Amino acid sequence: MAPLAPNALVVVTGITGYIASHTGLAALKAGYRVRGTVRSLSKAEELRKAYEKEGADVSAEKLEFVVLDDLMNADKFETVFAGVDGVIHLALPDPTDGDYVQNTIASVLVPLKAANKVGIKNFVLTGTSFAVVTPGNAPTALITNKDWNETSRQQYESAKEENKQGMLSHFVLYAVGKQLAEKAAWTYVEQEKPSFDLTVILPDVNWGPLLYGKEALTPSWITNLLRGDGSGLFLPALTEWYIDVRDCAKLHVLSLAGGALTGQRVWAAAGPFGWNQVLAILRKNFPAVADKIPGDVAASPLEPCPWKIDNAPATKALGGWIGLEKSVVETARSVGF
Repeated sequence: MAPLAPNALVVVTGITGYIASHTGLAALKAGYRVRGTVRSLSKAEELRKAYEKEGADVSAEKLEFVVLDDLMNADKFETVFAGVDGVIHLALPDPTDGDYVQNTIASVLVPLKAANKVGIKNFVLTGTSFAVVTPGNAPTALITNKDWNETSRQQYESAKEENKQGMLSHFVLYAVGKQLAEKAAWTYVEQEKPSFDLTVILPDVNWGPLLYGKEALTPSWITNLLRGDGSGLFLPALTEWYIDVRDCAKLHVLSLAGGALTGQRVWAAAGPFGWNQVLAILRKNFPAVADKIPGDVAASPLEPCPWKIDNAPATKALGGWIGLEKSVVETARSVGF
């Protein structure tokens, strides 16, 4: 498809989320008009103020919020997508409401079909690194955008039906749901030849400043260390690659533009990290709470992360990545440290 024109209208679903809030801001700064979906309007004005503080034009002509409280409702998506040129779909279903895997698949296929019906030009879907590789594994081959997380999928498929929602970990269900949803999206595009190009962004661990509100899951891994709590780190299984949330947002927006990223699976991962690297950064930059910061973790084949990921397309598109230290430090400072 052709690149979106300046001032094109773009929908960002779930815009009050951590990555989504930055994506909305990046879209505004790129010159798009933004329609953000929210489950309720309670956080919308708080986010508008945060955008204004970041220097974005938040006038009614540039930014609007609409309620979308049902990710399985085709009619609601068609209404939200009316008059829109591009969609960035980040919203996820409630993990406590029914079959998470099947709901995740539906929450992707329903908006894809709605986007095709109204004639969207470009559709960007947020995937996950978990759809490609399993945390805690150490593959020696180069990880590319052609790979899939077979380990988690096999765990899910081999589990007894009654255990699929109960005993399997949230991470397995998340990985499988996102993987199967993404595969369903590619199958839909291949078979139906819709009006739009589909791009899937594959983020790994997101750090970087919060625009407003409380810490999301991955930023809390940083801030909890400064509070003296290392219990939530799941070491060493979650030693992965990182990406600053601002770079992640830019990749979503760049994928709308009809360039080299459009129509691809795009690794959103800046580089590997180890927890001892993170701990050293925190001790250096926050000496006032250094005595609270946990000690180094034990040596491990996974410390730092040994993965080799082909992130060359994203590196070229961005022209470089925000570094680990900047990302970690600005995560903490954004919540008052």
